[in-house]
Amino acid sequence: MAITIKPALRKNPQDKAAAAKYYAQVVLAPEMKQKQIVDQIADRCTLTGSDIKAVLDALMVVIKRNLANGSPVRLGDLGSFRPSVSGKGTEDASKCGASSVKKDLTISLMQGPVAADYRSLMATLKILSDLERIADHCADISHYVIHLKQTNHDVPLPAGVKEMYGVMSSMVSDVIDFYKERGTSSQAEFMRDKDDIVDQAFNNLMLDLSAEMTKHPENSKDYIDLVLVIKYIERMADHANNIAEWLIYRDTNEIRI
Repeated sequence: MAITIKPALRKNPQDKAAAAKYYAQVVLAPEMKQKQIVDQIADRCTLTGSDIKAVLDALMVVIKRNLANGSPVRLGDLGSFRPSVSGKGTEDASKCGASSVKKDLTISLMQGPVAADYRSLMATLKILSDLERIADHCADISHYVIHLKQTNHDVPLPAGVKEMYGVMSSMVSDVIDFYKERGTSSQAEFMRDKDDIVDQAFNNLMLDLSAEMTKHPENSKDYIDLVLVIKYIERMADHANNIAEWLIYRDTNEIRI
């Protein structure tokens, strides 16, 4: 079964005056019940549905028993559960005990922070990889800029390169700021719009450079250097957009397709 996508109209929180745009949103399928989960597990192993249900029921009993004894329960990447109590505050520490806990909330089961921490760690590792690639592209661009400086040909910088670089640079700066502060996923979503601007600029510049190479074949090597510089700028914007996607995953547990 494939994920169904629907258009969702959203305003830009950074520009209230801007017109709303449509963004892809996942259409949630019906909620999975225990019986359906049991049936799916049974299809993937040799255990009977009754055995699987018995194991799941026993798992819940064991989890509740350990929580009642004050022990957190961790279930790998799935997350964790921990005991929690609620009661009225008191100014006297000696009066803060079992008697101050609300009787109807003796123990509540809460999904612990392990799953969120796991998402944050995984997103950070992916983001570091993208940042490393951005740094690599900076070094690549420097190499070709030095090479262009050393040639005797006066090949002009195509119109639009500085604007393209400016958009890419703002993307990298923005996603680094978004990484520092949680809850910025709604702003990170607009990186796709900026990435589209860079992609369009790249396509236009490739057409312009192709025409110039045809007019001046004697400068083909220099134009190839410019093509590579512009390609690296476009790739840096792609990596910035990747970082934005990982920030959305970190904050919302959603992976956009």
